Amino acid sequence: MALRPYEEIVGPLVIPARGKHYTLPIISLQDGLRMHAAAHGGEDLSLADLTTIILGDARQQMLDDGVPLAVIDRALWAGIADYQQGREAAEQVWENGVPKAVLEELTKILTQAPTTPPAAESTTPPPGSGTTTKPKRARASRGKASSPTGS
Repeated sequence: MALRPYEEIVGPLVIPARGKHYTLPIISLQDGLRMHAAAHGGEDLSLADLTTIILGDARQQMLDDGVPLAVIDRALWAGIADYQQGREAAEQVWENGVPKAVLEELTKILTQAPTTPPAAESTTPPPGSGTTTKPKRARASRGKASSPTGS
């Protein structure tokens, strides 16, 4: 069996929409490592960052050409599938959308994600955590005892 040209195997994903073709960038090693770290909880990666990595300049080109957001979203998911599972998976996502199980898993992850970034969390212990201290009472003086009349 002869090997196919390398560009056919890992070449850029081309998204056809509204009579035009939009070429997604090939993901760099650095961006691939960032996405891998984010998937395993090691780095925060915003949706904007992910969109830039996957769609690159094609996103703005599609917006400029009036491509509907649903199509741009499908292109993003196809690009993610292409990166993670290969061209066949990308074609499946492009033609059929994101599998329901994947969407459910993502929804679960997003609803469990903290809303406050760890760096912004308070270091003050919450009430009732057992780490608070009660004010101490002042000790009675060891001086003279007061007289029964208070003088």
